[in-house]
Amino acid sequence: MSLERVKNTVIDAARAKAGALLADAEKESGRLVSEGVAANERRAAEAVRDAKLRFERETNRELERLQYENRLAVLAAKNTAIAEVFKRVKDALSAMSDDEYVGMVGKWLSSLPPEAGGSLRVNPKDVDKFSARLSELNKGRKGSSKFDKVAPDPRVGSGAVVEGAEFAVDCTVERRIEELRETAVGDLAKILFHA
Repeated sequence: MSLERVKNTVIDAARAKAGALLADAEKESGRLVSEGVAANERRAAEAVRDAKLRFERETNRELERLQYENRLAVLAAKNTAIAEVFKRVKDALSAMSDDEYVGMVGKWLSSLPPEAGGSLRVNPKDVDKFSARLSELNKGRKGSSKFDKVAPDPRVGSGAVVEGAEFAVDCTVERRIEELRETAVGDLAKILFHA
């Protein structure tokens, strides 16, 4: 074999080996690029998923807050409507004639137990109305169960408070409306709001 041929054989072998190494390097580079792209795609997908989850959480929180505020607004509107009904009741009661007014309070007083006598505390503007009808209010009451006097009390809005030696019974219009509100508010809400 000639020197030239040996040289060409060595060069060809080196070229083949370099080509194989280059092909392997290109494959490895392609694999690394593919893995890098896949990793970037995974990271991007995870980032998108995390952003969606954050957005959904924030959206849900905001929706819950808005629903809560809406419920409060609806309840406030309902309470305002119910309060208006009871205001009208109170206005209607205050528009009664003296006889109707004292008669109504008299019915409340007549439902008290017989031992619930004593003085009637009323608003100063109502002293004359109740004093003039005291005997009427005492009808059917005997002895210590009678109402012995009518006393002015500016703390009483309308109606009366029966005050004995050891007790006081609230028969005011305000108290009666409060009791009515406590017992009738559910039925009233059904009527007003079809609830």
